[in-house]
Amino acid sequence: MGTSTSSKGGKTGSPFDPEWLAGDGGGSGAGDLPITPDAVDGDASPNQDTDADSDGADSAATEGDAAADLGAIAPNRRYAEARTKMSAYFSGGGRESLRSATKSMVNKGMGGPRRAASTMRRTSQGVGQLGQFLTSARDRTDPKVVDWVERVRQANLSASDLVLELVKEVIPDTGSVDDESLRNAAAEALGMLYELDPNVDILALTDQQIANVMAFTISNEVCNRMDMQLGQTYERLKFDPHEVQLYRQDIKEYVMAEVSVVMGRFTPNNLNPQQLAREVLASSLQVFAQ
Repeated sequence: MGTSTSSKGGKTGSPFDPEWLAGDGGGSGAGDLPITPDAVDGDASPNQDTDADSDGADSAATEGDAAADLGAIAPNRRYAEARTKMSAYFSGGGRESLRSATKSMVNKGMGGPRRAASTMRRTSQGVGQLGQFLTSARDRTDPKVVDWVERVRQANLSASDLVLELVKEVIPDTGSVDDESLRNAAAEALGMLYELDPNVDILALTDQQIANVMAFTISNEVCNRMDMQLGQTYERLKFDPHEVQLYRQDIKEYVMAEVSVVMGRFTPNNLNPQQLAREVLASSLQVFAQ
């Protein structure tokens, strides 16, 4: 998981989100512009990451939601506690430490689940677009999508090439870090369908399969966010690469299990893909913040 190494992020006194993001409707999640990584804590040294913040995780949730006002200034070293908890996880702390790390990342690091959902709104937009495209490809309801399906079927592409072409069609390459992350997350999600069923036709998926792709993509995006904000923790580990990948796979399984449960609560309601993506991302972030 992840598309790039973690970042040291913004300086002390930085807002949770850049000014242009707030001007794009940051509180409503209605904007269409791609989102660059929000500023992370301004640690002076990587070695300081193991120092826990004085704020408790419980109070961080309340503070985080209160900070969701536009232009709110992020607390100093807002990801330090999450990195401390992640270090504990990698040191054998188990899923409890992983849950604590995720909770702190959402609550204190990202300003609470409401602000986190707004910051990650490009994720919900892209996942909704993906779900809508897959539905239109199956139902043949959109002439442009039908024409595209006919072209790729005639090309007789391999499974991997078909996935790449589909992702490129749904999520064009804008050059932004967020869109790159989203494209990788979607491609990996579609690839997971082939792992579950090598004969699956991704242009004729069932409602449940489309919901699975959407859940997988959201899960991958949450993991990408964890890589970006907390990745320094395992980048400094003395473990060999195989051990690190085992831990990261466990993180992905944890995130995916939680998001899949949330998706299961909404899919019986027959929501449209865009609404479904927004609801599932927002509700999943609320789960991680608890």
